[in-house]
Order: sequence, then structure tokens, then C-alpha cells
Amino acid sequence: MNDKTPSATGWLSLLCRVLLGGLFIFAGTLKLAKPQGFADSIMGFKMLDVDAHSHIIITMAYVIPWTEIIAGTCLVLGLWARASAGVITAMLTAFIAGVVSVILRGIDTKCSCFGELEWPCTGGVGWCQVIRNCVMIALAIPVFIWGAGSLAVDRPSNT
Repeated sequence: MNDKTPSATGWLSLLCRVLLGGLFIFAGTLKLAKPQGFADSIMGFKMLDVDAHSHIIITMAYVIPWTEIIAGTCLVLGLWARASAGVITAMLTAFIAGVVSVILRGIDTKCSCFGELEWPCTGGVGWCQVIRNCVMIALAIPVFIWGAGSLAVDRPSNT
């Protein structure tokens, strides 16, 4: 293969970063559209005392969606792709920990991961959300291994 031909790994990395980035832009946008609904979901996880930590919950209801949108946009563009995939993986790991905590404590609550949409998991928080988040982490792995891939802002066009 010559220097000008994009590699299969470059195209796979592109596909993974666009899918993952697009999902996070979508999820963050839906959460920002109804921040009170997202704040209610954060409260539903019962990880923070609402009376003592309402200011943290309100902050999280805005910071999390904006972080998702910014990291997702960077992934789609191929700008700081490994770092963006790292941020998203760290968020997904925290989300998994929160979901498992809710499951183990027997709390019946909604996820609001995609705002009011329940995709692809329906009903309350459960193992489906854990599996979905693990699948999204799997989409980040090629970006970690091979970098931004093809058609990236911060990479040569031939990768």
C-alpha cells in the first residue's frame, strides 16, 4: 500500500469515533434541552444528599452534557481524538459505576442517558445500560490504539 492510500485501521477508527462522538453529541444535547429532567435523574440515583448537595447536582446537570458535547464534537472532527475518547471512557466508567450502584441498592429510577428517549434500554435502570456503556467503551478502543484515523483534523489524511 502506498503513502496515499488510507488504511483499514484508519477507516475503522474513523467509523468508531464518528459513531461514539455522534452518540455523545446527541445525548448531551438531549440532556441540555431539559436540564431539570436530567437533574431529577441525578437525584434519582441517590448518590448525593439532595439537601446538602443540591448545588453539585445542578452543576452536574450542566457540566456533564457540555462535556459530552465537547468531547463528542472533538471525536467527530478527529481533534484530540485519543484525549476525547479518554474523557468519554472515563465518563462511561463513572456511569457504569453509578448504574451498578443503583442496581445493587435496588433503587427504581430512570437513566436519562439520552434525555427522555430510552434507547435502546427501556424501563428503569438495569443491566442493559451497563452493556450499552460497555459497547460504547469498545468503540473508543480503536481510537486509543490507532489514533484519530482517516479524515481527522489533527491527523494526516492518509491514515
